[in-house]
Amino acid sequence: DKLHAADRDATLLRSQMEPHSTGTLRRRLALVFKDTTDPDVVDREEVMDRLIEHYNMRPPREIRHIKGAPVDAAICSDLLKELELWVEQDKFRMHPRERLTIRAAHYMILTGPAAFAKETSSKAVKAKEKLAKYPRLWELAHKAVTDTDPEFAQKYTAVAFTKNFEGSPHIDTQNIATFRGLSLGDFSEGGGKLAVECSALEVAHLDTRNRLGKLDGRFPHWVTPYEDGDRYSVIYYITRGEIELRTTAVFEGESLAPDDPATYSLPGDNYYNKYNRATN
Repeated sequence: DKLHAADRDATLLRSQMEPHSTGTLRRRLALVFKDTTDPDVVDREEVMDRLIEHYNMRPPREIRHIKGAPVDAAICSDLLKELELWVEQDKFRMHPRERLTIRAAHYMILTGPAAFAKETSSKAVKAKEKLAKYPRLWELAHKAVTDTDPEFAQKYTAVAFTKNFEGSPHIDTQNIATFRGLSLGDFSEGGGKLAVECSALEVAHLDTRNRLGKLDGRFPHWVTPYEDGDRYSVIYYITRGEIELRTTAVFEGESLAPDDPATYSLPGDNYYNKYNRATN
């Protein structure tokens, strides 16, 4: 069985690939490593074992280092103070981690007005009431994204606030578009970056410290290790509206593995259709 993201060691290649469907892993094994398997004979565990064997016979995956867009220092300072106040209040909540499959000391989701403006359901009412409890936090988070990426600021439908998010390789299956991520705090230099798998042979490390980074959470992603200090993150995402086609994991820098064949599922992909069975 797949481990929850919170239980995965994000430094391990196996953990970084675990969020993938078996079909995607099987395609990778065939297209990248020329090792074709029969879905009726070779199960997920053996597919993964074979992948690890092939990876172990080649150099480590390429890492593309990129940076998000700088966010105004005054906004970052005010938002960090508000996040620290939120955590002080959050200690008294019965469930300070709203997403238990993710490893974090605190995790809270606020749904924005755009997601429930025309709804009267009990779920929408609760979302409105919850948002009303954190007006300053929402205001500052919105200001950070508005000043940096005004177009996206009109689209996002929810924000996840976290403290000390660690590792947790996962795919955001509810997202319908790219997300934006901002990190704040005194966590150790060089660590705490957003890592995302660009392809079978390349990973990107996105620096979001006081910066707003763009990536597609429908690709496996996680947070790189940091040794000490506190890391707060603000993640803006979209779960309603027009679906944005998944194209690439990141949008800055040149690919370091340009000849790496795509192994993710795409509409009309004959190889995908061939293996779109119980294994997927």
